Formats: sequence, C-alpha cells, structure tokens
Amino acid sequence: MAVAGFGTAGGVRLGGYASLPDAEVVAVVDPSPGRRAAAAAALPGGRVAATLAEVLAEAPGAGRAVDVVDVCAPPAFHAPLTRAALAAGLHVICEKPVAARAAEARELTELARDRGRLLFPAHNYGTSPVMRALSEAVAPGSGTGAGLGPPESATFRILRDRHASGVPGYAPDWRRSPELAGGGILLDHGTHCVYMALRLFGRAPERVSCTVSRAGGERSAVDEAARLRLDFGDGHCDIELSWTSGERSNHYAVRGPAGSVRVDDTRVTGRTGRGEWRRSLVSPSKDQTHLEWFAPMYEDFRRVLGDPGLWAAPAREIVDTARIVEAAYRSADADGRAVPL
Repeated sequence: MAVAGFGTAGGVRLGGYASLPDAEVVAVVDPSPGRRAAAAAALPGGRVAATLAEVLAEAPGAGRAVDVVDVCAPPAFHAPLTRAALAAGLHVICEKPVAARAAEARELTELARDRGRLLFPAHNYGTSPVMRALSEAVAPGSGTGAGLGPPESATFRILRDRHASGVPGYAPDWRRSPELAGGGILLDHGTHCVYMALRLFGRAPERVSCTVSRAGGERSAVDEAARLRLDFGDGHCDIELSWTSGERSNHYAVRGPAGSVRVDDTRVTGRTGRGEWRRSLVSPSKDQTHLEWFAPMYEDFRRVLGDPGLWAAPAREIVDTARIVEAAYRSADADGRAVPL
C-alpha cells in the first residue's frame, strides 16, 4: 500500500495500518520536503517520494509492490491522484470528498469499473458508534430501543468553533482555500452528513435545499456555516453545520413510526411506546482524526475488496454524495430554492 499525502490524515493512516496484521504501507508520497522527512522517520525502510508518479514509475522488483493507494491529500488532489492510481491498475481508498462534482465522481467510478479495480471512499463516519446507534434504531429487532420503523425524519447538528487545521509546512488552513478545498464546511462536514443520511434512509433524496453563510459575506470565501434539507418524499433530514458556533458538539436524532432516538455527543436517549431508555457511547476522540474508527472502516474495505459483486455500492455512494452536495451549492446560490435530484 502507498499513502498519498502525509498531512494529518496520512499520518494517522500510517499509524492505523501499522496496527493491522494484514496491511503494510511500503511508500508515502508528499510534495513537502518537511513532510517527506517526517514520513521517512515514521516509515524506516519504506519509499518516500514527492509524487505518486515516481512510485508508479519504479521498475518491478525495485521494492515491495504497491497494490492499493490511500489518497489522504486535500480535496483538490483527490481526482488526479485517484485517476493516476486506477490507470496504473491499483485499488484506491480515497478521503472524502472523493469528488466535489457529480460529473467527476461518475468519471472516476467508471474508470474504476473499466479497470476492474475498487474505488472505496474513506467514509469513516459510516463505521462510527453514532452511525451504528442510528442504524440499529431503525433496523427491526436489533437491540434495545430498536424497531422505530423506516425513518420519517432525521436531524444532524455539527457545531465547531473553528475549522480543522492541517499540518505546519503545507497550508495548515487549506480548508479555507477554495483552490485546495473546493468548498467550505458543506463540502467538508457536509459530505459526512450526506452519506450518513444516504445509509440511514437507504436511498437518495428527491430534492435538496440549502443556505450558507460565508466569511464577511464574500462570495469568493468558502462557506463556514450551512443549513440544508434532504427531502426523501416520505421523510426528510435536516442538517446544520457551523465552524463559528463557539463550541464543539455533535447532535443527531432519528424519528420513525414507533418512536425516536437522539444522540448528544456520547449520550443516547430512546423513546418508544415501551418507555424511555438511555445509554452511553464510547467517548470519541476530541481531535479530527477519529483513529478509533479506522480499523472497522479498513475491515469494511477488505470485505468489499474480496467480493467484486459489492463494488457497485461504494461507487453509487460516491456519486450520490457528490450529486447531493453539488445540488446543495446550487440551491444556496439560488437563495435556498429546492433543487431536484
């Protein structure tokens, strides 16, 4: 495996892979000399290069083989790195968002299909304790407080007092750069919320509406707060996101015909006709890495990799997520008018 991008995510991934007996990182790619030095210190005996092309161009037998590329660079580099790896016949794990635009998402998933390789999104919130709690709540007969029935409504409220920072030495505030990030909080945290909603409702919404606020009201600035509604016809999901709330907290709720479940940080409260119940989730890390979610995400990748019949599902999630986020930005540009999917 090669890790492309050795910032915060790449460093965490390298540590995560080191803890797994069936994974080995043999190369790290980063354009920053300082980050390459850090990678060389963290990966003794491994290859360190400035570009993925250098790794892909090495002659067979020059080092341990690369069969998977894990793309951990800022979003502007996701598509070119993914495209190069797939074209070279390698499987790809890619950080979110795999693509910022639906057309690009379709191009990449079609390239993966044509090359017979798996393009897998690093949608780590999909294996988080919060997502498991919400999924179990609407799944029939799967534990305490389960059996709410099909979701009728959901609410995701993600509040931050600042954007997550990158590493020193390479644009630590890249999330506020339109050129590197491709968008603001809607593309960043919003991507997580969108694929979580897709998994919870089991399908794409029919319409999307959204409003955003930008620093200083400047249209050239990235969005730092957003409100959007995903309308599924017989249900909806409301999402509120902020980098300027003055606090760090996470709130999720889902309601079905038989009751509701709410998650406030680590507290879960369920209400059904049988009464009210409470439990606690494993406390998540307070940083942006969520290393504790890495192993289950990687196991999901290994499971899907082993059965090509499953490869269409992550491809569909990549495309649907990009379609929804792109529609949300179109809605925001139209002052919140609902945009059909």
